[in-house]
Amino acid sequence: MSIERIRNYIIENAQKEAEQIIKTSEEKFRNDTESAKLSLEKKYQEMLQADEKHLREDMKRYLGRLKSDCKMKLLEVKNKVIDSVLDRAIGRIQSLPDNDYLTLMGKWLAKVPDNLEGELFLNTRDLKRITNAFIDDINKSRKARISLNTMAIDIKGGFVLKTKHYEIDYSLDTLVKNLRTTSIPKLNEMLRLSDADL
Repeated sequence: MSIERIRNYIIENAQKEAEQIIKTSEEKFRNDTESAKLSLEKKYQEMLQADEKHLREDMKRYLGRLKSDCKMKLLEVKNKVIDSVLDRAIGRIQSLPDNDYLTLMGKWLAKVPDNLEGELFLNTRDLKRITNAFIDDINKSRKARISLNTMAIDIKGGFVLKTKHYEIDYSLDTLVKNLRTTSIPKLNEMLRLSDADL
């Protein structure tokens, strides 16, 4: 074998080997590129799903806060309506003509057990309306005597009867407070909105 043939043989083998290396490299490059592309696509999908999940959670929290705020506003409106109605009721009772107001006070005093003795406390306005003659009429049908205390107390109307052992509170303040307490659950039931309405 001549040197020329050996050289050609080496070059031929080197060329074949180079072609094989290039072919293998190209195949590896395509596989690596495809693998990287699939990996990037997978990471992109995972990031997209994670972002969508966070957005859904954020939206759920926001909607929950919004629903809670709406319920609080609705509760405020309900309370304002109830307070307004009760304030108007107090105003109407306070502005009753004297005879009607005294009739109402007489009915309330009739509910006090007639064996209780005590002092009747009123507000300034009612001290002018309720006379000793009115108290004497009340006492005619009672076993124990009620006396009128001339010192005014801070109530909207009605009375507080102080006996030896306790007080009987028929003030408009307390009556309305009790009425509000018993009425709110009923009114809330009447005004209840389902979650779908919010």
